[in-house]
Amino acid sequence: MKIAHLSDSHLGYSQYNLTERRADFFSAFRQAVERMVEEQVDIVVHSGDLFESSQPDINSLSVVINCLKLLKDRGIPFIAIMGNHDRVLRKGKMPPHKILEELGLLTFIGGGKPFGSVVVKDVFVAGVHFMPRLYMEQILNEKLLERFSEQATSFSGSVFLFHQGVDIYLPFENAFELSLSDLPPGFSYYAGGHIHIFAKERVFEGLFSYAGATEFRSVKEAVLDNRGFNIFNLSDGSLTRIKLENLREFMIFDISEGEEDAVLKEIYDKVVERDQPPVVTIRYSYVDKPFSFDREMFKKIQEKALIVRVIQKEVAERKELGGVTETVSLEKVVDDYFKGQKKVVRELAKELASSPSEQIRDILSNFIKENTGLEIDF
Repeated sequence: MKIAHLSDSHLGYSQYNLTERRADFFSAFRQAVERMVEEQVDIVVHSGDLFESSQPDINSLSVVINCLKLLKDRGIPFIAIMGNHDRVLRKGKMPPHKILEELGLLTFIGGGKPFGSVVVKDVFVAGVHFMPRLYMEQILNEKLLERFSEQATSFSGSVFLFHQGVDIYLPFENAFELSLSDLPPGFSYYAGGHIHIFAKERVFEGLFSYAGATEFRSVKEAVLDNRGFNIFNLSDGSLTRIKLENLREFMIFDISEGEEDAVLKEIYDKVVERDQPPVVTIRYSYVDKPFSFDREMFKKIQEKALIVRVIQKEVAERKELGGVTETVSLEKVVDDYFKGQKKVVRELAKELASSPSEQIRDILSNFIKENTGLEIDF
């Protein structure tokens, strides 16, 4: 019995406000589904953020419907939960997953409830939708997930789906919704979403994994270069990572002050070799002089790339005794400035300070949504 696990597809997301990037997210999802068919999986589970929004556009719905039909025609059920992006926040609103379930294309865990379970092909699948930390604490305190453990042990195979940040994978205090020990014991496989990295751990008697994302939402994810999904084999407990291929390349270049013109030529030579226009990110560190460049060469790169983004990182310089000069990163300066604040505030300030301006609204919206459950448009 082979179970495909994917997550965080974010269909409908127009990264950098580009229609091409929106299409890239569609292509990645299609390729994942086609690979699942090739791999002859028996069940597919999706651990949240199938859509970028709880109100997806017609094109996003069309892509999902066609892909899920492909699975249904081959007898492969698709089971899903809501993530923080595609969950509904108002009473009376219907999540898009419910429409897909009514079309017979998807099994929606819990329906309109925060958690639930289903048995598919003799596999017990339980799950909990994304909820902010405060609500997760209430569920854990009332031991509402423990009943699933008893049910799981009565099946030869079981999967627990969740869309929460687990403590050991988040770098700062109070950013997580679950500790690893909070997961209900007794399951064969713990299928995580929300954290856009591939990771796996042994937990209790089973295997825990984040499937990562099918397409990059940030430069940090691109550095890891791991777009794909998992296949968990219930027969032997093994996990296979399937990496998606031939997707649009993210090219990241680190440049220090004074290297601009020499490195720009190298960047151009690499960009023109690509089959499709890549996303180019230049991370520029400087002490005195912000990014300046050969405009003609920079324009050539822009013509061959989908987009060229320059992230500038100012490095403060201070003199120490004995004439030794020490450089201090902008993040360290921000950290010192917010020293008296909570760690979550310091980390947010550092992320804002080191991110390009076009990402500020997304960072703030996600921070508010994940910590309060509110969805705000700036």
